[in-house]
Amino acid sequence: MFRRVNSETFFCSRQALLLLFVIALLIRVVFIFTLKDGFYFSDEFNYTVIARHIAEHGTLPESFDRSPLFPMFLAVLFKMGGESFFYIRIVQAVVGAIIAVQIAIIGKRVGGPGVGIVAGTLWAIYPMGIFMCGILYPAILLTCLMASAVLCLLAKPDKPAYLAWVAFSGLLLGAATLTKPMAFASIMFVAFWLLIKKQPGRLLLVSVFLCSALMSLLPWTMHNIVKHGKFIPVESRSLEQLVPWATKQPPKLTQNKRKNGQSIQIKSDSKLVIQPGADITVRSGNQKPKEQTKRDSNLADQGFANHDVVAMFTRMAKRYPGEFLSFFEIYPNRVGFLNQSHRDKARRKKTERFVRYIPFGSDLVMSVSMLSVGSLYLFAAFGIVSMWRGKEKRRELSLFILLVLSFALSYAVSWGKIRYRVPVDPYIILLSAWGVVALWKQVFNKHSMPPGQNAT
Repeated sequence: MFRRVNSETFFCSRQALLLLFVIALLIRVVFIFTLKDGFYFSDEFNYTVIARHIAEHGTLPESFDRSPLFPMFLAVLFKMGGESFFYIRIVQAVVGAIIAVQIAIIGKRVGGPGVGIVAGTLWAIYPMGIFMCGILYPAILLTCLMASAVLCLLAKPDKPAYLAWVAFSGLLLGAATLTKPMAFASIMFVAFWLLIKKQPGRLLLVSVFLCSALMSLLPWTMHNIVKHGKFIPVESRSLEQLVPWATKQPPKLTQNKRKNGQSIQIKSDSKLVIQPGADITVRSGNQKPKEQTKRDSNLADQGFANHDVVAMFTRMAKRYPGEFLSFFEIYPNRVGFLNQSHRDKARRKKTERFVRYIPFGSDLVMSVSMLSVGSLYLFAAFGIVSMWRGKEKRRELSLFILLVLSFALSYAVSWGKIRYRVPVDPYIILLSAWGVVALWKQVFNKHSMPPGQNAT
């Protein structure tokens, strides 16, 4: 005689969470052993150079213009264990496994132990979540910070300590913004989420949340004000660096056009010959005084500048819908470093530690990505419908959707890429886990054994 396993007790136990952590960690460690000791992408090299400077000198490089938290995180790891790719990747694998536990706890709070364990398992085997643990990139650190903030927000709102949890979530999302500035939109969206909550004291909650987030951002913002002499919340990179396609590139002149331009210039210059030592001012009939010409030139330059700004935002507006949709791509088709010529150029100009050949653009990798992400989207759609029908879960549903939209809307201004979505993939996974459990209950619930009956 076999007794039925009490799934409620098992899924709620610490042993289940520990097992989930170990499985997620082992999968990531196995993947790390397949990686080579070198850089796979240019951002890894850039972050490593900055972190090395911080570790050696205790200060940021003079030309530093990025978000500070991840390079500082790397610098601490350099100080503790040296500049080892394997060591840093293992640390990131541990963080990735912690995220699996965080997602499981969030799922348990929202939909019960079944949703929690399914969500944690999906993250444990999610290919992009595994891949990012092996790359020196802020995504895993940012994902952990945001998941921690969501855990705080989903604490019991009727408890006296909820105000403190909201304040702590603001600090965490502020730190997330210092990891990647796009997380600032999440602060605004969460503040809106707290504001529309129908409960007493919501204005106090919003105020405490925003003040806590500001406390995280204020020291770095003051540093930027002192250094640059202007208000820069997170990154001082120019718009041309953040959105390179927004600026119109000047047309390249062909060799014939250059020669024609030079001959025209020589011909026009030969019309006027001034004898040495002669103080002669030649002015045509419609020529203006020098000061007037200068003023007109400045006005013309200002007009051209305004026209360029309008044209730039017009190009951004036209491209925005496409970038928004690209944020939800199901396989990485916007990775410039998959081009072998880019890799060879980086090896020549930067360092030979760039891995010469990488397999990430293969048909197998693309197929795995399409299958995994496509399945998540399918079940997430079912989960959204199921949560919406259960009116008591609409609040949690709105939080997950707002977090995903905050990143999608922000990154659509620059580039929509699959790796940028990793920090909010947990909430797509949570919706997908809800859909899996809801579909399972809908299909198999009527065939299940009544509670309390033993199976022989």
